Parts: sequence; structure tokens; C-alpha cells
Amino acid sequence: MIEKALPSWGRLWVGCALWIFLSGFGAAQQQPASLPQTLTLEEATQLLLKQSPILLRDRQNVAVATANLTQAGLRPNPSFELNSESYPLFESRPGPFFNNQELVLRAGQTIETASKRGKRVQVARQELGVSESEVGNTIRQVKAELKRRYYTVVLAKAQRELADEILKQFDEIIRLNEARFQQGEISGLEMNRIRAERLRFFTDVLDSDLQLRNAKTALLELLGVSDLSTPFDVAETLGVRPLALTPQDLQAQALQARPDLQAERQRLERNRQDLRLQKAEGVPNVTPFVGYKRDLGANTLAFGLNVPLPFFNRNQGGVGRATAQITQQQYEVSRVLLAVRRDVQEAYQSLQTQAQKVRAMEQEYVPSARTARDIAQQSYRLGALDLIGLLDAERVYRETVRAYNVALFDYNASVFQLEAAVGKEF
Repeated sequence: MIEKALPSWGRLWVGCALWIFLSGFGAAQQQPASLPQTLTLEEATQLLLKQSPILLRDRQNVAVATANLTQAGLRPNPSFELNSESYPLFESRPGPFFNNQELVLRAGQTIETASKRGKRVQVARQELGVSESEVGNTIRQVKAELKRRYYTVVLAKAQRELADEILKQFDEIIRLNEARFQQGEISGLEMNRIRAERLRFFTDVLDSDLQLRNAKTALLELLGVSDLSTPFDVAETLGVRPLALTPQDLQAQALQARPDLQAERQRLERNRQDLRLQKAEGVPNVTPFVGYKRDLGANTLAFGLNVPLPFFNRNQGGVGRATAQITQQQYEVSRVLLAVRRDVQEAYQSLQTQAQKVRAMEQEYVPSARTARDIAQQSYRLGALDLIGLLDAERVYRETVRAYNVALFDYNASVFQLEAAVGKEF
């Protein structure tokens, strides 16, 4: 109907337009997700799971294991055989080709005994489970690294804001002294000295800005963003989220949730299934066959059964190897089990220590440093404190607040470490 209604040039135009639309749609489907201007940790996690090269690489192991599972369920291919014998080719008169020789056509099908195919499928299915658990373990590790890099950006942003704050406050001191200099209250030497002291605070701003840009670059690299200079901001801030968890509960959750431990347990079950398969491999397969035989013009039926005799090779090596691998994997499960318990215990102890440090700095050290700084600034404006005293108070305040920001970062990093050790997000 459309071909009759439109001329040839019209059909060509419609076809080109449709091709351009579909090409553009396909290109849009292949483009990576755009980075929001303000990136939350949840959005960063979604981007990580969608386009991280590390995860995309490891997920192909699941595809490989799935293909192996498909292959394990296939039956052996049938065989076809054609033999021609006793034709007197080198005689002067060999005679008719089909009536003066022995011609055999035979077709056979190998039958796997001892349920080899089913046992092979069980091994491949367990291997698929191992691959899926390993991908889960990669996700666990990459998520922990993502949180650490994300909060590294948060820390660098907080340190940059602190450096900006101190520089602005010192610029106010400079303006105050410029007014004093104009009124003759301080000498030019004192004024130049105050201006030279600004270099320290200006350098802090530059260093903090460099750390912030480098932290953002590291985060973009983990997210798989090709343009590592893409501008963005982070939405989270440094803070404390108390967790009411006991080491016993954490240990119990880790033994159930850790994907690397699950993978080792699945490997042990795979090795047990493989032992069953290796024992079945010692039972020979049978191959029945049926065919047609033409012997010097006489047509006959040919059939039989091919059975290897297991006198010498009963797959003793495969059975012994599978047995040793089971014992070896049992030790590996025990090793990973102890490692999981150690990870949880160390992460919990680290979290408790970092929480104590944050509480002490919040309740005592940061308020004291801030109060001392404010008093020093007010005293300097009133002329009751010299420049050295003011700079010393500013230095103590800067170092205390920077240490407090680092303590908050270490606390959140301990939370992320504990989540990774348990294999579960709180």
C-alpha cells in the first residue's frame, strides 16, 4: 500500500529518515550514562554497577560458565563410516564398480553410561555458581573502593573549604592592618611581614584544590568515565552514623553473606560432583551401530556393538586427582573462614577506635581550638595580642580541624571496611 502511494524518491527519503533515526537510537543506547552535576553515593554506586570496566570484565566469566553448562548437556555426535574394499582396480577388466567390491556403510551413536552427562551438567552448574559468587565478591570489593574514593573527595572538599575559610579570615586581618598602616599605627616593615605570612594560607588553598581534583579524577576512573576532567560535586558530607552491632552478630552475618566464602564452599561441592564424574568416566561407553553391506553384488545388513574393555584404564588418575582436590579445597574453605572472622574482628575494632577519636575531638579538642582562635582574633584586633600569637592560634585551629576531618573520614572508612568484611551494607 505505501509503495503504491509514494513515488520512488519518496520511498527513498522515508527509508533514509528511518535509518538515521534507528542509527541515532542505537548510538544513544550504547552511550555511557551521563554524570550528574551533584553526585550522590547512591548514584555513584549505580554508575559503578552499570559501566565499571572491572565489573564488565568479570561478568563475562558468568557468560563463559553458562556456555560451559550448555556444552556439558550436549550428547555425543553420531558417527558415519563408509568403507570400500576388494575392488580389482589394477586388473585389465575390473568389472562394474558397485558389483565387484565390498562396500560398507555404517552409522553409530555413542551412548554415555553411568549418567555421565547428568554428572557433567552438575559440575558445570556448580562452576556457574562459583562464577556468580566471584562476581558478587568483585562487586563487594569494588563497592568498598568506590566508597573510599567517594569520601576521599568529600574529605578533600572539606579541607578545601577550611583552607578558604582561613584565607578569608586572614585577608580580613590584612585589611585591618592596612587601615592601621594608613593611620600610622604600624610600620611598613610590620605590614610587609603580615602580607608575606599570607603565602602560607594561600599555599594551603592551592594544595587542597589539587588534592580535590586528584580525588575526583580517581573516582571518575573507577566509575569508568572516559573524560577524567568531567566537573561534578559530591552531595555527601563527613559525619558519624552510629551502628548498634555486636561482634557476634557481625560474625554470623559474614559467614552467611560473604560471597568469597560462598564461592569456596561452591568449589568444594563442585569438586565432590567432579569426583562422581571421574568415577563414572571409568565406566566405558557403548556404541551400537547399524549399516548396509554390499559384497560382490549381494546386499546384506550389518549391525553390532562397540564396547571398550576396561582392563587397564579405569580413570584411576582422574579419581585420585579429584579426591585430592576435595581435601585441598576443604583446607581452603577453612582458611577463608578464618580470614573472614579476622576481617570482621579487625574492622569492628578499628570502628570502635575511630569512634572514640571522633567523640574526643568533637567534645574537647575542636571546641577548644575554635575558642582559642576566636579569642586570639578578637585580641589582635584590640591590640592585646601580637602577630605571632595570632598565627600560632590560627595554626592550632587549622591543624585541629584538619585532623578532625581526617578522623571523620577514617570513621566512615572503618564503616565501609566493616561492611566489606561482613559482605552486607548496613
